[in-house]
Parts: sequence; C-alpha cells; structure tokens
Amino acid sequence: MDGQPELNLHVLGELTATRDGAVVDLGGRRQRAVLAALVIQRDQVVTADHLVECVWGEHPPANATGALQAYVSHLRRALEPDAGARQRGSIIARAGPGYVLRVAPDAVDAWEFEAAVDRAAGMAPGDAVCTLEPALRLWRGPAYADYAGEAWAEAEIARLTELRAVARERLLATRLELGEAQLVIGDLEALVKEDPLREERWRLLTLALYRAHRQAAALEALRRARTVLADELGVDPGPALRSLEAEVLAQSPDLEAPTPRNATELVPRPRTPDGLVDRDREIALLQTRLDELAEGTSGCVLIEGPPGIGKTRLLDELRRLAVGAGVFVRSARSSSSEQTFEWGVVRQLFGGGVDDVLEDGERFAVLRGLCEIATDLAQDAPYVMCVDDAQWCDEASLQLLAYLVRRLEGLPLLLVLAMRSGEPHQADDLLSELAANESVAVLRLAPLSEQGTATLVTDRLGRGAEPFVAACHRMTAGNPLLLRQLLRALADEGVPPDVAHVDTVRAVGSRAVASLVTLRLRRMPPAVTTVARAVAMLGPIADLRSVADLTQRPEEDVAAALDLLARSEILRDGHPLDFVNPLVRDAIHADVPTGERALLVERLNRRFKSSSSPADHAEAPRS
Repeated sequence: MDGQPELNLHVLGELTATRDGAVVDLGGRRQRAVLAALVIQRDQVVTADHLVECVWGEHPPANATGALQAYVSHLRRALEPDAGARQRGSIIARAGPGYVLRVAPDAVDAWEFEAAVDRAAGMAPGDAVCTLEPALRLWRGPAYADYAGEAWAEAEIARLTELRAVARERLLATRLELGEAQLVIGDLEALVKEDPLREERWRLLTLALYRAHRQAAALEALRRARTVLADELGVDPGPALRSLEAEVLAQSPDLEAPTPRNATELVPRPRTPDGLVDRDREIALLQTRLDELAEGTSGCVLIEGPPGIGKTRLLDELRRLAVGAGVFVRSARSSSSEQTFEWGVVRQLFGGGVDDVLEDGERFAVLRGLCEIATDLAQDAPYVMCVDDAQWCDEASLQLLAYLVRRLEGLPLLLVLAMRSGEPHQADDLLSELAANESVAVLRLAPLSEQGTATLVTDRLGRGAEPFVAACHRMTAGNPLLLRQLLRALADEGVPPDVAHVDTVRAVGSRAVASLVTLRLRRMPPAVTTVARAVAMLGPIADLRSVADLTQRPEEDVAAALDLLARSEILRDGHPLDFVNPLVRDAIHADVPTGERALLVERLNRRFKSSSSPADHAEAPRS
C-alpha cells in the first residue's frame, strides 16, 4: 500500500522479516512456524487445525486454539505497525476455518525467486543472466532452514531446493552460451562436487572445458562422471553424456560456442554487480573511456588492488555499460593453475581463430599476427578487451598485451586489465612495464567507507545500528569481499544488526573469512607464511628483530617477507607491525599448525626468560 512501510519476508535461509530495512522481531520458533506455514500455502486459507499441527505436531496443548490465536495476534502486531490495519487483519487475515497471508508477490523472497526463474526461461541469454544472478543472491542458506526435517515443510523445502539447483545450472549454461567458458569452469566444478549424480552438471563442465581448449580435461571429466555413476548407482552415463563424449572425441564443430558475425549479435550481457558501492569515480572514468571509444579513441585502464577489493565487480559493471552502448566485449580470466598454459588468455579472448597464427614458432611473428587480428576486429567495430586477474596471466599472452598497449593509437579498442597487487609473478617486468606506461590509466581501488559498509549491511541484514556498522567496517577494514563473507555468515546465523550484537561480529567474522585469508597466504613462499604466523603469535610486541628471532631467519630475509606481506595488504605498511584488520590476524593465528605453534611458543618462552628488560614482559604475546 502506498505510504505504508515496506515489509519483506525471507525464507531462503532462516525465517526473518524486515520492515523498511529494519529487522522485525517475529518471536520464538513456534510463533514463527505459524508464519512459515502461511507463506508455504501462498494466498491459500490455512486451517487452524493444520497450523496447530505445524506448531505442536502430535502433542498440542489443551488450549491449542487459544495459543494459536495469541501467536497470530503477536505476529500481526510485529508485522503491521498501524493499529487500524492490524485490527482489520490486512496481512494475516481471518478466513473461514483458518487464516490467509496477504502480502505483495515480491514481498517474499521465495516468491520473488520463483517468478524470476520463470521469467528467465523466456528471455534472451544476456537478459536471462541478469535475471538469474540477482535471483540466486536472494538465498542466504537452505530454504526454511529453521524448519528442516519438519513434515509440513519438507515438500516445499525440496521443491525450492530443486528449483535453485535448476536455476544455477541454467545460469551457467547461459553464460557458457555467451562465450564465458573459461570463467564458469570453477563454478561448474563446485556444482559437480556438491551433487555429482546430476548428469547435467557433468555435461556443462565437459563442454566448458572443451570450449576453453582443454580437451584432455574434458575427456577426464567424462571419465570421472562414468566412474561416479557406476560406483554410486551402478549405471552408465545417459544419452546426453554419451553423445557429448563422441562429439569431443570427434572434435565436432557443433561443440564450439556461437561466433558473433557483428558487434550487435550475441553480445554477452554481463553479470549484474552485487554490492558495488563507493566506486562512483572509477565508474565515471570507465564511462568516459567507453564514450571516447565510440568516437574512435583507444585506451587502456589498469585496475589494481588487493584481493577482494572489488576489481572483478568493477569489470562486471564495465561490461554492463558496454552492452548498454552496443559495444562488443571480449573477456578472459587468468588462473594461478594455468600460468604455464602458453597463450591461454589469448585463446580465451579470440577463440580458435588464432590457431593458425600461434603455430608459427617465432615469438615476434606470432605477436605481429595477433596484433593484426586485434586490429582487423577493431576496424570492423569498436570493442572492449577485458582481462581479469592479470597477475596470473601466462607470459606469452602478457607479452601480447604489452605489445598491444604500445600500438593502440588510432584503434577503437579499449583494453582493461584487473591485477591483484602484491602477488609474485614470473613476468613481473612485463606487468611493471604495463603499469608504468604513460598511456595507461591506473585505478587503485580503495577500501569501502563506513557509509559504503552501511549500505551493504542494510542490503544483507537490514538497517544496521551505527555501532554494528562500525564494528563490521573495523573488522574487515572496508574490504568488500571480507565484508560480504562476514555479512553472509551473520545472516546465516540470524544475527540482527543491532547494538546488542556488536560483540558477535568478531566471533562470527573470524570463522567466516578464515578460509579466504589462509588460502591467500598459502599461495606465498613458505618463508613468508612462517613470518606472517610469527607476527600473529607475537601480537603487539612484533618487530623485525623479534620476528627474526622467533623464525630463526636472517633479518634481511624477514624484511623481504614483511615487505611482500605489506604489498599484499596482509600487513599494514609501516610501524608497528600489525595486520590490516583483526579478522586477518585471527585467521592466521588460528591457522598455525599444532607442531609449529608449540615450537614458536617454546621459543617465545625462552626469549622472555632470557630478557632482562621489564618492558619486554609488559604484554604477553598471543599463544
């Protein structure tokens, strides 16, 4: 109703409600079960007897009807702030032998999700991607998570879970159709691991690997599928997988992704960015470069920053802007595991059309041939070339990018690279050359402001109290990825964003981001990992000398390791030594193996016993 507070019910996760972004107190588990049962029966009258069964099962109290009426009354009071509307029962209305829920179709996340999946089925591929991705982000956990195992909710939970599985497969199939084979492989591997008996996931994974020019990996995926199906079900793969295997072995041209004949055909519609805040300046620069591209002016932009700062999301926004302007986009994403795959990024950008050029053994001749291909494409129509995670780009492809940057003048081509700072690379000289080129615009992304943090908190949890938002910002240092991990974990645990739960932020956040931080640290040389753990163990007393003593490494080596940790934005740059935020410190401290921890603690104890300065004992290190 116009002028009324906006009410939203969330069942894709634990059952919660928000009104104008603020969390609504729905009461205890039994009272919330009444609301859950009404949502499940969407627009249908739910009898009082059925509601009693949902709340108390086979053992209702003597006055179950009166208790049910009290629950309904409490829910109305919580959901309807207007006393007149509450008296009329505008949201939970009495109807015949029971009650009916009356809310807008988009007021319940499950209903909104189902409608989006239905709409996407009839859309063009690009529009389907932009519809399915925000719909899938509505999920905060298993549907009706607090009522899993309840007989009355079981069928609806199963229905929504299956619909989500289909939507995820359809999204990746559509992105595959749009030419994003390399980008979806990781997502498909995760889906297969999650449910290896769904043959459609194996089919999509195989097709993505084949289109990414990884024929051996595609055949290996089919072999894995055959083994799993035989071991788990005692059956052979179905017709779709058997047919695909034959086509892969025959290198059938039907397996290739559709090739656009012009700039407006099959333009890949990018994923819609989620939580893109505090990036107005960067978006304005990218929009300016797109406008200049339409006028025939070339350009190169390097987006730089630590992991999780939002580089990929900014590239997504660039793709969206390009599509809106009718500009074709060629995309590639590097991988740490594929750095040795020569010309891997080039093949992602140009497809199989460069195979003849790559067969020339002389590197300079190959570079000239590839540059001619890029030039010919630009003469047909302006386009954007995006490369994500350029720090992992194979050296041969990186040579082409550096070669192109020096020859862009006069070409309607916009080259945009996203590069993680602080990551060691076998071709650091080439990356430095790109960053130092005066024609390259460098965007160094800053952490989110507290206001930007508040925006994401509101989007995920509802309107947050200032101390709660400040705690989220302090714990994550404004890193969007860490913040989203934190908010997802808080949402999954049903933590409201109020003053009473400020202390919960650190406890939940440490668990939520631990895997991200430790995975990143393990990509670094072992000596650097050891130094980071020592800093975490020493705590506030950490300095160059104490870290060198604890790790028993030369101070020069420790200084180099500290420098890399600072450039990687794991440690703050400067003195005293400290991590960029408490969650990173907690994650590294918790990840110290038991044996190494015991050794470090013993060395610490010996160091303190041998110290004669009381100041050295002022504050004990963390153990």
